[in-house]
Amino acid sequence: MENDQLIAIEVFCTNYNVEYAFVESLQEHDLIDTVIVDNTRFLQIPQLHRIERIIRLHHDLDINLEGIEAIQSLLGRIEHLDREIASLRNRLRFYETGL
Repeated sequence: MENDQLIAIEVFCTNYNVEYAFVESLQEHDLIDTVIVDNTRFLQIPQLHRIERIIRLHHDLDINLEGIEAIQSLLGRIEHLDREIASLRNRLRFYETGL
């Protein structure tokens, strides 16, 4: 991954007002991935939306990390099913008109 797609965890924590230990615990629970470059740990910018959602779930709704893991798993399954439904609809349109 290119360095312009990375943000240092320290910078992220300062801007989002979260503790470094919280980000580490997210990685330990496999909720996010981090990258190490020159002994500095970074987050991938494409993951920021996911991390922001996790922070809201944890801070605003007071959901623990195990609950967030379950929610993320369910959201992933929903996204997969949505893609599958869209694919099936496209295949069905090929055979039927008017849908």
